[in-house]
Amino acid sequence: MPSEMRFADVRAILERAGYQLVRVRGSHHVFEKAGQQICIIPVHRGKVKPAYVRQILKLAAEEPTDE
Repeated sequence: MPSEMRFADVRAILERAGYQLVRVRGSHHVFEKAGQQICIIPVHRGKVKPAYVRQILKLAAEEPTDE
């Protein structure tokens, strides 16, 4: 089970997977990728909680499908 992760590392993972940070509202950072669902990550004290780390790792592992 993953533990807390630094936001800088989370952002790097998402950007390598093709997501872009499109806006920040308070502690919520919103990432988008064309043709995919948005990913909203709350960041507190520069850290991301384990539940969100699991979500991010799952998104990063998914291969794009050709439809």
